[in-house]
Amino acid sequence: MKIQYINNLRAVACLLVILTHSAMPSVNANLGIYMVLFSIIGSPSSELFVLISSSLLAPTKLDMLSFYKKRFSKLIGPFFTWSVIVLALKYFQHSISGMEMIQSILLFPFVPVTGIYWFVYAICGLYLIIPLISPWLAACSKKELQVIICLWAITLVLPYFNKICNTNFYDITGDYYFILSYVGGFLGYLFLGVYLKRYPVIIPNKLKALLIIALLVSIGSIPILFSYLKDRSLLVIAEDNLSIGSAFYVIGIFIFFQNFKLSKHIEFVFNEIAKYSFGIYLMHIIIVRDVVWLFFENNRIPHPLLETPLIAIISTIICYLIVKFLTLFPKSQYYIGA
Repeated sequence: MKIQYINNLRAVACLLVILTHSAMPSVNANLGIYMVLFSIIGSPSSELFVLISSSLLAPTKLDMLSFYKKRFSKLIGPFFTWSVIVLALKYFQHSISGMEMIQSILLFPFVPVTGIYWFVYAICGLYLIIPLISPWLAACSKKELQVIICLWAITLVLPYFNKICNTNFYDITGDYYFILSYVGGFLGYLFLGVYLKRYPVIIPNKLKALLIIALLVSIGSIPILFSYLKDRSLLVIAEDNLSIGSAFYVIGIFIFFQNFKLSKHIEFVFNEIAKYSFGIYLMHIIIVRDVVWLFFENNRIPHPLLETPLIAIISTIICYLIVKFLTLFPKSQYYIGA
């Protein structure tokens, strides 16, 4: 069953991913603040995808093997196809050798062929665990779910204590011996997705809703802005996918789409993007970096506030048209995921 606000969220997440990767390098150091701005805007993209998948798939009523077959059969084909395309492009661009290409294909189950594909591996990890925790998710109370989310939230702020205390008692990527490691990582977004869908935050007063959302986004922006203006060594923590700021962004965006309905025209566009979002995600880095960037290298727009969104829009349109064209061929679901 289609849930419109979920479709809207999926489309926005897809657009934010493309926006994040659209900013071209600038030789003007004074324009660095705009790179931070786009980092802030695009930072919740991957987390939104995790939240959406979690809210739709967990808890599952399928047995473990049926769930794995259904989910991985839709994911592996397109992911492998575009991973090979990315490697082939690198090979013909002489950035990798034939032996490195073969090695990357052999390591495909464990290592992404390009950095941006890390997200698929995170999703696969969550797919593996969803059938295991589904009985608890189906039976747990609201308070129990809140407790586990609060424990996860603690792991998002602990890296800042590393900096304050000049130690390293918690690594944001996870320490196997740390007491909260097993409720950390993207697993927390799975719990959060289930919670927000099961207990939607509906605010009848739209002005109040906007104020609450603005407050969440403002709080989420504080770590990044503080890091950029006061201590840039903190940017690594503040811009991480598992940062407390991203969690506030994701909650704010989710609540916005639960409370505000978009126009039919925008929803039509968002439904189209959402339908082909996986294929668009898989190919967008090629279109952005190897097609659109090449054009803009000789036609730079002076200001990134104009240039970056324009690159993102053009890239999205090209990706959508390619995916739409590929749907005309048989078995297209095996290489675009639609």
